[in-house]
Amino acid sequence: MIYRLDKEKNRIIPCEETDFKAHNILERQHIERWVEGYPDILGEELLVITTEYDKFDKTNERLDILALDKQGKLVVIELKRDDSGRNVDLQAVKYAAYCSDLTLDDIAGFYKDREERAGKILTLEQARETILAFIENEEFEELSDCPRIILVSRQFRPEVTAPVLWLRKFEIDISCVRLSPYDMGDGSIAFESNVLIPLPEVEKFLVVKAERKENRSLTVTQVEYVEFYKELVGRLKADLPNDYPPPQPRSLYQIPTGIGSVHYEWAFHGRPRDSFGVELHFEKGSKQANLEILTQVESKLSELEKALQEKVVIEKNWSPRWAKLYVLKEEGRPTEELKTWAVEKMATMMRIVQPVFDEVG
Repeated sequence: MIYRLDKEKNRIIPCEETDFKAHNILERQHIERWVEGYPDILGEELLVITTEYDKFDKTNERLDILALDKQGKLVVIELKRDDSGRNVDLQAVKYAAYCSDLTLDDIAGFYKDREERAGKILTLEQARETILAFIENEEFEELSDCPRIILVSRQFRPEVTAPVLWLRKFEIDISCVRLSPYDMGDGSIAFESNVLIPLPEVEKFLVVKAERKENRSLTVTQVEYVEFYKELVGRLKADLPNDYPPPQPRSLYQIPTGIGSVHYEWAFHGRPRDSFGVELHFEKGSKQANLEILTQVESKLSELEKALQEKVVIEKNWSPRWAKLYVLKEEGRPTEELKTWAVEKMATMMRIVQPVFDEVG
């Protein structure tokens, strides 16, 4: 229930819940425009990519809103006015399937077209940069083939909520958001937005649960990372026997030095990937602490560059608190040449630099 305060009489007036139809509020002309202009009404920050998209191959079906979340996942948003009906879940699942093979370049084009319809001229590269700037996931490189789904309505029938709950058991990210209009009694309307499924308490449990088990659905690129670093580690272990951490589905792989917050690192860089580094990171909370250790490593710089036959780049101000040194190869593909280069350079770096850490430790 929503209450309105009458300040003059200092009394609380309950506002009656109403429906959209009674106020001539339409699904496409009104509700869709609200969500497009203020997607936060759905409970999170989203970047709307396009609306009323109907360019799917072999079908004339049209999705309401296609958005992107902060992790870089596509979000299919399907709107119903007062009643979800019986098939909105199936409808949205179909749209998610249609969108599952979209690429970053595809959605950059959609976003560019949408902005131009609103009178803002963008190049394709500017649209792409806007999208990448919105995404906060540092590991993002490509769109997942498992878009999220958000269903929006004033009321949801059991014929919809039951399959939604069932789909979530299979880690399909589908949710229901309830938009409830209230008559304020003065000619205006207030809205309440609530995530109906999943309940916040249940969502917290599911997040914890997900962290405790292996990810069963990796992208092609994530699988590539795991296999690539698994091979690098195997080769490095044959040269420098040690217990190395298992590779994760990330663009980088870290090797401990024995000094807290200081580690060796292999890492791809660029969007799209265009280089690969063999690196040494100093990530202690204190810049001074990083520089003290880095200074000791610098005493080996001449020997290191001679052995690597590479120019070693040192960034003492890589970030306000971190520093690093590295050698870089301009290659973004996991070729045999890159694998050989990466292992040789890492083994060389570790042989020359590790004695410094062993002494400090």
